[in-house]
This record gives sequence, structure tokens and C-alpha cells, in this order.
Amino acid sequence: MEKNSTNIQILIKRLKNGERLSPEEMRVVAHHMAQLQFEKKQHEKRMQAAAHSSDKPKGPSFHEQVAKAEAEAKKNRLRNNLEKHSAKHAAREDAELYGRVHAVNERNKPSFHEQVAKAEADAAKRDKSIKKRAKEEKKLLKEERKAMLNGDRTGFSLKRDLRHPAAFIKRIFTKPNPYYTPGADAFVVVAGKKIKNKARTLSIKYTIRNLVVMMVAMILMFSIYAATVIAFAPKIDPNKIYDQISTNSVIYDDNGTRIDSVSSGESRTIIKYKDIPKHTVDAFVALEDKTFWKHHGFNWKRMIGAIASSFGRGNIRGTSTLTQQLARNVYLPNIKSQRSVRRKILEMYYASKIEHTLSKKEIFAAYVNSIYFGYGNYGIENASKTYFSKDVSQLTLKESAALAAMPQSPDTYALIQNADSPVASQSTSTPIKIDGKSYIANDISKPRRQIALKLMADQGYITRAEYEENAASNLADFLNPSLKAGRETDTSYFTDYMVEQIIKDLMKKYKLDYQSAHDMVYNAGLKICSTMDSKAQKAVEAGFKEGNYFPSLTGLKKDSAGNIVSDKGVITLYAYNNMFQDGKFKLADGEYKKNNDGSLTIYKNKRLNIYKTSTANGSDYSLEFKPSYVVENGSLYIIPGGFINIPTESKTLDKNGNLKISAKFINKNSKLITSDDGAPAFTDELYTLQDKVIQPQGAMVITEVGTGKVKAMIGGRGVSGKKLFNRAVNARQPGSSIKPLAIYSASLQRSYELAESGQPFPLTDPGNDKQGTKYYGDYLTASSVIVDEPIKFNGKVWPKNSNNRYSGAVSMRKGIQQSINTVAVKIQLQVGNEYSADLLKKFGLTTIVTEGATSDMNSAALALGGLTKGVIPLEMAQAFAVFPNGGVRQSSIAYTTVTDRHGKVLLKSKSKKTKVLDEGVAFIMTDMLKSVITQGIAGPAAVSGTQAGGKTGTTNDKYDIWFDGFTAKYAASLWIGTDVNIKLSSMSEMAARLWGKIMNQIPAAKTGKYNAAPDNVIRIGNEYYTKGTEKGRSSYVRREATTQRQTTGETEADTSDSEQQSSTDSGNSSPSTPPSGPTIPGA
Repeated sequence: MEKNSTNIQILIKRLKNGERLSPEEMRVVAHHMAQLQFEKKQHEKRMQAAAHSSDKPKGPSFHEQVAKAEAEAKKNRLRNNLEKHSAKHAAREDAELYGRVHAVNERNKPSFHEQVAKAEADAAKRDKSIKKRAKEEKKLLKEERKAMLNGDRTGFSLKRDLRHPAAFIKRIFTKPNPYYTPGADAFVVVAGKKIKNKARTLSIKYTIRNLVVMMVAMILMFSIYAATVIAFAPKIDPNKIYDQISTNSVIYDDNGTRIDSVSSGESRTIIKYKDIPKHTVDAFVALEDKTFWKHHGFNWKRMIGAIASSFGRGNIRGTSTLTQQLARNVYLPNIKSQRSVRRKILEMYYASKIEHTLSKKEIFAAYVNSIYFGYGNYGIENASKTYFSKDVSQLTLKESAALAAMPQSPDTYALIQNADSPVASQSTSTPIKIDGKSYIANDISKPRRQIALKLMADQGYITRAEYEENAASNLADFLNPSLKAGRETDTSYFTDYMVEQIIKDLMKKYKLDYQSAHDMVYNAGLKICSTMDSKAQKAVEAGFKEGNYFPSLTGLKKDSAGNIVSDKGVITLYAYNNMFQDGKFKLADGEYKKNNDGSLTIYKNKRLNIYKTSTANGSDYSLEFKPSYVVENGSLYIIPGGFINIPTESKTLDKNGNLKISAKFINKNSKLITSDDGAPAFTDELYTLQDKVIQPQGAMVITEVGTGKVKAMIGGRGVSGKKLFNRAVNARQPGSSIKPLAIYSASLQRSYELAESGQPFPLTDPGNDKQGTKYYGDYLTASSVIVDEPIKFNGKVWPKNSNNRYSGAVSMRKGIQQSINTVAVKIQLQVGNEYSADLLKKFGLTTIVTEGATSDMNSAALALGGLTKGVIPLEMAQAFAVFPNGGVRQSSIAYTTVTDRHGKVLLKSKSKKTKVLDEGVAFIMTDMLKSVITQGIAGPAAVSGTQAGGKTGTTNDKYDIWFDGFTAKYAASLWIGTDVNIKLSSMSEMAARLWGKIMNQIPAAKTGKYNAAPDNVIRIGNEYYTKGTEKGRSSYVRREATTQRQTTGETEADTSDSEQQSSTDSGNSSPSTPPSGPTIPGA
């Protein structure tokens, strides 16, 4: 210190003597002078503070000033050390010193150092070399000031930091270097230590602080995000968790036996925890979630690890708890395959809600009920029955482990695979036979099954011996598959009809729209108690498989190309080979036009139909094939049609109703629309055909007398599946089967009503026959005499009997027994159109047309069954049930109760009653219809063990044949015909024979008792009358007819040469025109 002081004094003395000092020497003198000046000021401040110690202190205290002074002194000493050890960089240090002295100057005035620098600069003007060095020092000083003012920004700038993320990260983990000297070497010396000359340096303390700040910020942001996700998440009620699980509704027959189920794809049966064996529970818990019984919904260790692993790759991977899996399967089905933070947050939230609401046992049961087990099996109960043919309660240890191994990859691990499955591995597959078909026992999950067993042993659920015994087993050793889904019927006609009835009732009772009611039936796990008699349904289905009970087709007319044509030469069915060849549909000349722009116009009303359809997105145009046929093994099959799949945006309709396909679509799909000898051809990859249907077809409905319950239904034959075209609920022409409803019961009922009021029957002479009003008696009764004779309308004889003969005088009973057309027409003319039509409506026939230019208000329709729209088999069955039910019609019901999965009754079905006939009239009609079988043309319909009644029916040209009848317990309607009006080889006796065969196979059909004769029925001789109508009964004694009596079956209507009668004709006046309706169609 003394040596340094001496040197400074010498330098000051030299300076006073006018000598020129070097820059280094000037710097030392300047530092010394600045130190002296500072100490002088500090001394003055201390003196002032001492002199005014009694005054209130203003500004810093004495101690604070001393501390500040010592800090400044420390800074100055640091500067001196830098000057001493960094002489090589003196110029740059001088610039730094200059800047720092200037920074601490309180009034921002030039400091002593700056004055010295200025003096040196002036002196340098006289010395070239000194001038050059001063210039360099000035430049360095300017650069340092610029760096200090602009270079070291540590604040956050979104734009800058997003552009330069690496620089931002660097600022997070480093701090500014106070010793950084721009332009200097790689290292600087500070207090004898070499320090890297970088703007920022790594700091442990600084890094830890920043990491903590970042962690807090991330937690805060995550919390805000999670709160937002949860706030907008759909609310759930775990108490109703099964309402969210798509569960098939189970259908039971009238004895409580499960017969079917309906679902939207996820068919499952819900079971309770108590039905699950302990080792089954242990297998799932050990493999999927060993802490299941302890955690509260999720495992924090797993969750944190999964979330942490998601950063950097954008998704979360990790094992969820059973509760989380349940939440994902039930409440997040649309995003359950996503691996995202949002899904995990919702999963945790819903899992927490589930845990707080349900017990662990309820959670586990819901989990195994909800998961998918491959090969179309939803829920553990269905999987157990499919793979092992047993209920869950019967599962063994190895079977439980096999099921527990599946949820990770159910399609791959499915224990059964089809023989051609690409999933099955040859090394793990064993060929097996199920119901005669080849399948694969897929043991690809064996390693995972063994892991499940090992974990059970490790966690103490089973012994080591049990592990070793079961782990070695191969799947084929214990697999016992059953691919029957519990369905005992081949078709869904009954189920489809019943479901539609339930949907309508739900809509009405709960004010639901169709889709909501539909979803409730198909997804809500309802228990549906149907009215089906399973034995009756089986008998019907078995009978319809008997091909020899169906007539063959006859009288087919074909054109030169082999197409089936009508009597007028119109093509009814195209030959398949005329439509399709080598998997292509080739357009013929006159069916299309190639346009100049490359588009294709297809003309309407050729082999393709063009229909306008409505879709969710607006209107569309459908290009559909007309029906075609093939003959296989002697049977004719109809392909009802099909359609060509052209996108909506690629087709338009021109002003003439022809369809135009765009050139863009044609060019883009050159492999689908090809050219065959210059003509456009559509390949089978572009079109779809409906399944072929055997002809003739049929339908049958069986109902219970007195309840309206539908006991069996079938709407076709030769097909299987669901949602099929149901002919049992679609109209066909009834032929003579309409007579008991519109003619014979109408005549007896009107006579009863008139007798009750004391009025005779108002008989009228139609003026077109010889009988006139003779022989009927005062009322129309079963014994009334009707003369079977020619009837003329405008000189034309109508109707004709099938044998073109007449039987002379016959009773009404005989007329119905032999189904004589003239008898029916004569009675209908006396009863009148309006009375007959009104009674048909009371019988429940909804297709009767009473108004309009074409209606059923004529004898051809009402007496002979040539109706405008036809009748529905289901309605005919209920109509014929009126007779043994005492004249009361019951509305149709197909179910009794519908309950939800909690046992709450949602619907109760009740048949509504409608009074149609007097009880006495119904009794007489029942007796007359019994005689049709015992004494008439319907003998083949007889049922052993009971007396059946009914009526045959055959339409014009034998397009449709019927038998409608009853026993004391069941009523049934059977129809046979073709879908496109092709003549049958047989009349209605084949329908009667099949009806009798089926009813004879149904035990319940032979039970029950007919009603006894009511009090208002009397018997005179061999005939029954309602009281009052026996008066004035016919006294005509029948003579043998001069014409030969018919000996062949049923007589039929012939309206081919008749004209339409006015729909306003009541039938009570003499007709001036033949009372005919439309030509009787078959469809």
C-alpha cells in the first residue's frame, strides 16, 4: 500500500510540472483523484450528520451511508485489481470503467474520468499515435454502452420467444455475466480466476428458481385447463350407469322362456356381482388393476407417469384402472381410442364420480358387463355362453383367466375365429367344428392368460400348484363354443312386428319421437314379455319349410327372349341372363345416350326404374333394376330388384325424367363403368342386388280368441334374418274368404237388428234373375233359400262359378259350404254396399275403400273379394276370431308388459274390444263355418281333437289362395301367392291343407271350449235362428236342379268382362250395370 501511495504522489508531481503522462499513468492518477473526492464527500456527510444528530433524520441514516460508502470503496478496489491484472486489455477496460462511472453519476454530468479522457483526446491531436489509440478507445467505449443498453434483455416477448425457442430456453437456465467484455478474448481474469467471456453463464441457484417457477406455472395452467374441460363435460349419474350401456332387450314367450333379443349391434346380458365367481373377479383384478380394492378411482403414480410421458409425443400411454376403463367405455365411447390429456382428465373426473357413487362390487360388475370380448360378444355373460356354453357363475379358473386376458385386444384375442380369419396365427390355431362348420380355436392370448394366472399366484389369489395346473392348458382342451345366440326362431317377423308396436306405445305414453323410442327398445336392456306361443311359432316355421304343401306355378307366358310376360304382353319378370352376364349389366340400344360432353343419359321406363327419393341431405335419384327371375332345381326365384350406386353429386335428372351420369364420374371410375361392344356396362362392384326369393310365397298369423294376443307370425318362406319384408302385415286380395264377413254375417246381423225393432227385411227384386224376392223368407237366415242361377247385368251373365255350372235352389248354409258365387252376390244385393262395408270396418279391416272413383262399394269387391287394396292377413285372423268370441273383436297385441332393467314397468298392453256382431249371430256363424270343414269344401283344414271352422278363398286367375279359420282357442289366417301375380297350379284346398297341418301341430289350438248357444238363439229342425228371425222362414221345398251340381271345390269370381258399378249403389235397387269392381289383382 505504501509503495502504491508513493508512486501516485510521484505521478501527481510530474503532472504538476507539466510532464506528459502515458495513458496507463493518467488512469492511475484519475482513479486516485476520484477516490479522494469520494472520501472527502463522505467525510462531509458524516460531519453534517453529527452536527444535526438531534434533528429528525432526513434521507439515509448514518449507518446506511457508511454501508453505501464501503460498497463503493469495494467497487473501486475491484476496478484497481482489474487494471492491475488486465493491462493487456486496458483500452477496453477503460471504456467499461468510463461507462460504469457514468452510470453511478447522480446528476448525469461528465465524471472526472471522462474529463481526463477528453484531455487526453485533446493532447492526442498533437501526437498521431496517441490520437489513433484514443480513437480506438472511444470506439470500444461506444460499443460497450450500446451492449449495456440494448443487448441483455431478459424479459418475455411472445413474438421473439416463439421465433427463437432455443434462446428462450437458454435465458431460462442461465443468468447475465457481469464480467462479459464484448470483443475480448474467450476468457477474462477476475480476482485471479479465468472466467469464460460469455454474455450468460449457468447458475444452479438461478436454474432451480426458474424450474420451480415454471412448475408452478404449468400446474396453474393445467388446473385451469382441467377445470375448463370438466366444466363443459356432460353431466353423469353413475346410479343410472346401465342406461348408458347399450344393452339388448330380451324377449320372452308366453311361458316366460327367453326366445329372442333385439339390439342395435351390442347385444349383452346384464348380470350382478353375486353371479360372478370369486376366481373370475380375482383374475381381472390381478391382471388389470391390482390396487382396485384400495384406490379411489385412479392410481396417481400411473397417472403422473402417463401424463409426463405424453409430453414430446403428443399422447398419453399407460394403464388405466378398472374404474377408468369403465368410465371410458360408458361415458367416452366416441373418444375412448384417443390418447390425449383431455380424455385422461375426463376419465379421471368420471372415475372419481363413479367411485363416490357406486360400491366396488357395483363398479366391477358394471365393468365386466360393459366390455367387449371379441367375436360379437358384449359383456361377460354373452362371452361365457359363446365360448364355453355356460353361465358366468359356472366359469372355471382357466376359463376366467382366458376371458380376463381378452379386453386388451378383443378382436385379436377372440377365442373363436372364422376359418379364413387373417388374424389367427397358424402356430396358435386349432381347427374345430361347430354345428358342422369349420372354425378356429384361437389361442394367441395364451401368454397373457398365463400372465394372469401368474399374477394371481403372486398376489395370493391362488396357490402355486393351481397356477401350474392351469397355465399349461391349451385353449382347445377347454373351449366349448356355442354360436347360438339363444334364438329359437329362424325369422324375425313376429319380433319386428312386436317391436314396432312397442315403439308406437312408448311414443304415445312418454311423448317421445320415433328415434328416442327406437333407441330405448334396442339399447336400454328392456325385458319384453311377448304373447308368442313358441310351439305355435315353431309349427308355423316348420310348415313353411314343407315345399310340397305349396302349389307350383303354372301358365307362365314368356316372350321370345325368355322374359315372363302378362296376358297383355307386358314384361313382368326379366330373365336373369337378359339382365346380367359375366357380372355386368350392359345397357341395350334405346336405353341410353352418350352425350358430347362424355356424360351418359339413361332413359326411364326401360329395364331400369328411376325414382326420386328423400335423404337427410335433400333429394336424390335412385337407379333401380326391375325384377328378374331364375329357375333353380325346378323352383322359380324372383330377384326383387337392386340399385346402381351412383353418388348424388354425379347424377341429375333432365326435363324428360331421364337420369344423367356425369362425365367426371364415368372417367374417374373407368373400371366400374366399362364399354362392352361399344355399349356402357356397369360391373357388379357398382351395383347391388336383393336376395332371391322363392315363389310362391306365403304368410300366416295365429291369434288367441278372446284376448287379441298374437301367438305366431310368419311373413315369408325360404329366407331368414331380421327386418324382412313381412307379408303378414301387407295386403293381398282375399277372394271368397271375404264372404263370411261382408255377406253371410252381414245378412244375419241385419236380420237380427230388424227383427229386434219389429221390422221385416226389406227385400228387393234386382230384376236380373228369376228368383226375385221369393224363397228368402221374412228375414235372411241360414235356412233362407237362394237359387243358384245365371244373373244378368245389361244382358251379360255375371258372376260365373268356377265350373260354369249352377246348382239350383240351395240354402244359405249350403252356399257358404260350397262357396257359390251367385249365392254371395244375391245376398249382397239384398244387404247393400254400405251395410257390408261398414261391417267390414267393424271387423277391423283397415284397407276398405268407400270413397273415390275406384272404391269397394260394389258386389265384385264385397261379395267376391275383388277389393281395391286387398286385406291384411293379421286383420283377417282377428276378424275370424270374432265368431268364436261371441261377436266381439279384440285389437291385436304382441306383448303383455315391458319393464326396464330395474324392474319398473314401462308399458302394459291391453287389447281393446269392439262389438261387431250380436252374440247369437256370432254363434250361428261359428256353426256355419264349422260346417264348411265338416260338410263343405274345406275338409283338409280339419284339426284332430277339436272342431275347427273357416273359409277358403281363391282370387281371379288363382293368383292368391287363402284359408281363414279358428278353433275354440286360436284363430288363424293363411295366405299363399306370388309376389308378381303368377297363376298357381292349385286352388285354395292346398291352403286349407297347410292350415290344418300347422294347427294340428299346436297343442294349445286344440284346447278351450266354444261358447254355448246364447239365450236368443233357437233351433228349429237342423238350423239355428236368432229369436224373431225364425218367423216367416222360407217354406220353399227344394227340387233337384236341372243343371249338374258342382262337385269341384270352390267356385270363384270372374270379373274379366264386367264393368265397374257405381260406388254409390246401395244394392237395394235393381242394378242396371253389372255389380263388378276392379279386376281382382293378386298383389
